[in-house]
Amino acid sequence: MEIAAIALLGVASYLIGSITPAYYLVSFFKKSDIRTVGSRNVGTLNTYHQLGVEWAALVLIFDAGKGVIAVLLPGWIGLPDWAVFVTGALVIAGHNWPVVLRFKGGKGAATLIGLLLGILPVATLIAAVPGILALILARNGIVGLTAGFITVNVLVIVAWIFGFAWLVPNPGLLPFLFSLLLTLLVTVVYGVSIRGQLMEAVRQRSLRQAFYGS
Repeated sequence: MEIAAIALLGVASYLIGSITPAYYLVSFFKKSDIRTVGSRNVGTLNTYHQLGVEWAALVLIFDAGKGVIAVLLPGWIGLPDWAVFVTGALVIAGHNWPVVLRFKGGKGAATLIGLLLGILPVATLIAAVPGILALILARNGIVGLTAGFITVNVLVIVAWIFGFAWLVPNPGLLPFLFSLLLTLLVTVVYGVSIRGQLMEAVRQRSLRQAFYGS
């Protein structure tokens, strides 16, 4: 019964993740497919370039909210802690490969932020500081996200070593694996999506080229 409930929540998380406001907003206001313009990403940064900061902020809140809901769902109905691995991974899968958009979606960064906020709120909010600073200094969203995600994982390790329950609830292996594995999932998806750009960056020996257009 427990496994069936987790499986159903996994399906629900995937469907929640498949709701992609960036696609519908750009389609409504610009009569174009966001997957064919700008960076072609169905997410916050491309929405910013297409529609401006207000609509991008709305997309960020919505996509992050999907992640928060996905990690809270298991606890609401009394399922074990490890169920968040299922709901967390599948909400990102829904965002990245939504069935309603023929499996061509975003990269999952904003949804990962929501997942981390839901399970590691204090560490995530602290990590937002270096993330925002990196964003401002580099003027590049991916650089900012990278700095933020690295900081979260470092804080989880620190909390685990020193037992800082104020920083990470129930510090230990589970939150570390949750943070690390989902970060790696989003990183791999993003890397695959820009593999041509990464190869060009290697040829040019230019780190900037790797993040160009992000």
